Amino acid sequence: MKKRSTKLPLMNTNRVSFIGASLSFSLIVAVHAEDITLAKLDVKTLVSKMTPLKGTTPAQWRVVWTGDASREATISWTTAEPGTKHIVHYGAESGGDDKKFALSQTCQSNGAYSIEQPKPQKPKEGESAAEAAKRNSRMKISPAYYHHARIKNLNPDTCYYFVLESDGEQSREFYFRTAPAEGDDFTLIHGGDSRSGHADRCRMNLRIAAQAASETKVLAFAHGGDYIVTGSKWEQWRLWLSQHELTTLKDGRVLPIIPTKGNHDGGKNGLYFEVFDLAEKTERWHTTMLGKDVALVTLDTNSAAGGAQAEWLEAEMRRLRPEVRWLLVQYHRPMYPAVKGPAKHAPIFCPLFDKYNVDIALESDGHCMKRTVPIRDGKKDPSGIVYVGEGGLGVGQRKTSEDRWYINDGGKAGSEHHVIQLDFTPDNMRVRFILMDGSVWDDHMIKVRKR
Repeated sequence: MKKRSTKLPLMNTNRVSFIGASLSFSLIVAVHAEDITLAKLDVKTLVSKMTPLKGTTPAQWRVVWTGDASREATISWTTAEPGTKHIVHYGAESGGDDKKFALSQTCQSNGAYSIEQPKPQKPKEGESAAEAAKRNSRMKISPAYYHHARIKNLNPDTCYYFVLESDGEQSREFYFRTAPAEGDDFTLIHGGDSRSGHADRCRMNLRIAAQAASETKVLAFAHGGDYIVTGSKWEQWRLWLSQHELTTLKDGRVLPIIPTKGNHDGGKNGLYFEVFDLAEKTERWHTTMLGKDVALVTLDTNSAAGGAQAEWLEAEMRRLRPEVRWLLVQYHRPMYPAVKGPAKHAPIFCPLFDKYNVDIALESDGHCMKRTVPIRDGKKDPSGIVYVGEGGLGVGQRKTSEDRWYINDGGKAGSEHHVIQLDFTPDNMRVRFILMDGSVWDDHMIKVRKR
């Protein structure tokens, strides 16, 4: 009888695999840290090995967290054809070669991604109407279909193995780990702005996987928004979703993604909400509970700060404090930016952050690196909140403004592709900026607040 696994499979941390088996169960490529540097990676070759979006072959897999991460998750994927039966087979034990699992869940939500077809162009000079029609036909974007399986009643701190199936076509076996019921012995990765610089986006996805492979306490990946340039264009989401496969580890481990909406992720067709299985009217902001001791509150800086969002935020903060040990917030536009002007939400959000003693604010949008001094009531204060960011998952980096008081005299700013790694312990949160090559740009410690 197989034993239920509550620990991550052992991995050789001295030989970090940069993914390959994750790209496709039939096309395997191995790229190792000692063989090549990310800066010199042949991204075009790597992209060609991604799971083809063809027929009902499951592709573009992801696990999404927006609620109780210790007991529930949404497992999602994409197919090129609509299919009729989409199901996740899963369990706390590997399905083995036969892919036999104790549990299964039929997808509760299936549909066509909302695609805006390009407007037909008029015949060019010397071109017939039939020739123009043929040219316009070639410009049409192929349809694609999302499938979301909402899994509940999971056990905390447990590895769940799963296989995706659409009309008999199966994926390879993957797995993810649920959050612990209590305690904070884990690590969270945060980063934003993957919208452009596709080669660097691939490299940073591989960096995320490398961090999780070398540091097995990494639990999930929180994305700060601006996944793509134009949120209404499926062709951009399609590329992002395929490249997101690169965050999968060689042994099939998938890091759940905790999504945030950026200013580039809009559009009337609601693709952001279709990709992450969120209700457009009611889930623009949400709280992800990483067990009972760590809460990540996600806000929307594309919606008005006041009114419904402010009311929800105050009620949520009041509910969470002082119950949780670590209270985090993430959103896209920064309150204390190192490049741009502050978000218009700052006069409403920041006083609430101060009132309920947020431990750290995770920001994006600026395309730079930044760690502020601790801030309370708009001033440097040892009891204040540290604001970090501002997005380096592929987008070109900007020069920071050196005259901002909150990044001087103890703060820090710079410009390189990066992720932010948060290591939790009962007494401290260690905050590190990890660059593309794996080096550490900043290493900062935040002490837990008295409750």
